[in-house]
Parts: sequence; structure tokens; C-alpha cells
Amino acid sequence: VYVIGTEVPVPGGAAEDLPELEPTTPEAARATLEAHRVIFAEEGLSGAWPRVVGIVVQPGVEFDHHKVIDYDRSNAVALSAAMDDQPHVVFEAHSTDYQTPTALKSLVEDHFAILKVGPGVTFALREALWALDAIEREWVDADKASSFRHVAIDRMKAEPRNWSKYYHSTGAALDFDLQYSLSDRIRYYWPDAEIAAAQDRMFANLTDNPPPMALVSQYLPEANAALRDAGAAITPASLVIAYVGVTLEFYRAACTPAPEPIHV
Repeated sequence: VYVIGTEVPVPGGAAEDLPELEPTTPEAARATLEAHRVIFAEEGLSGAWPRVVGIVVQPGVEFDHHKVIDYDRSNAVALSAAMDDQPHVVFEAHSTDYQTPTALKSLVEDHFAILKVGPGVTFALREALWALDAIEREWVDADKASSFRHVAIDRMKAEPRNWSKYYHSTGAALDFDLQYSLSDRIRYYWPDAEIAAAQDRMFANLTDNPPPMALVSQYLPEANAALRDAGAAITPASLVIAYVGVTLEFYRAACTPAPEPIHV
């Protein structure tokens, strides 16, 4: 199948401050679809056209370094109806990262059935790893601790190529952006050998000397509860996976139709 479109966002979210955002106009969406249909026909690919299932549009959602523009379905009414005469085509909504579960559900209900997400998931990964670092600092002797968080920040500063075009702050503000920017440029550094070694040490410390449930629940309550409900082992890796799973569940739930009522 194919998803077509010309409104491709900047990878990792907007680099500038976004005061507001206009959705794609219905006219632009229909023109994009027709332009692609004509090109398919001209190239002798009309037989493939029924396999076009989606078109990329901007429904009015985006994020920059520090804030999120939430979905407002009242601003997308006309766009939502633009493909009513194309039953085989849905919209792909890009940059749905950090939208609330209610907003994601509304997007799907309004014809934006393909939800593109990236940094919103890797941001959750960073949150989980930072939580484990906090647990380690409270539970493991300082001389044995991995200093995982400090190692990661130091390596980002030593190798700025993956963030220097995005973050222009200095001092404490830069330290904040390196860790907490919604663009999540830190995601490109997890394979770094020194960071990976520090993570391995942190995981080993928390595996060899498991923290009590009360401390795990303090920093990772959702992941802790999910693993307990599943009867699964609580390990550093399983906590990270469960925590990221909470974010992914928002998307699964949004894309899952409600069950039909049973009439007796």
C-alpha cells in the first residue's frame, strides 16, 4: 500500500517557537490527491492507485522544544470531511507526539486514522531511563553507581552534531534542553559506547541489588503496576519496556474501534 503527500514535517518537531498552526485546507488535500492520481496514470500505474490508502496532512497538531499544540477538532471539520468521496483513503496525521489519549481518539474519529509518532515514544524511553538513574542514586552506594545521566549529558556535549542545529541555548538552559526538549535529540545518543556501558552498569546494579517496590513505585508507578498486573518479573529492562508501553497504549487504544453493544 502507499501513503502519499507533500506536507512532510521537519524531523523531530519544529525548531522554532510555534504560536499557532493552521490545518491543511480541504482544497490543498484534494489537489494533492488529484495530482498524484494524474501522475500515477501518466506513468502507467493506474492499477496501483487503489492501493493508495493514505494522504499526509496537517490536522493542526505539532510540538516545538517546550510545548505542544493540542488537537482542536473544531478547526479541522472541513479537512476531516474532504475525503468523504474517497472511501479507500484516510489521512495520516504527522507529529501526533505528546497528544493526549482523548486527542488521539478524536483524530482517528475525524478521519486521521494513521497517527505518526516518533519523539513522543523515545521521550518516554528517556523518562524511564532517568527514573532508573534516580532510583540507583537513592539505592546504590555512590562509589558503585553508574552516573548514567551525567555520562549521557557529557557525551552529548562532547559530540554536539546531533543537537547543535536545534538547541541554541547556553548554560543551565542548554542542560535542560539536552535532557527535556520535546525534540528529544538525546535519542540519537543511546548507541554511544560510553552511554551504553553506563546503562549496562546501572541495569546490573539494580539487578544485583533490586530496589524495594516502594522506591520503584515512587519513580515508575505505571510501569510497576503494569508488570505486577501481568505477573511479570520487575527488572530494569522490563520497567523501561512497560513504561514505553504506556505511551504506545494511547495509540493502540485510539486506533481500536469500540466494541459493538450486545443487544439481548
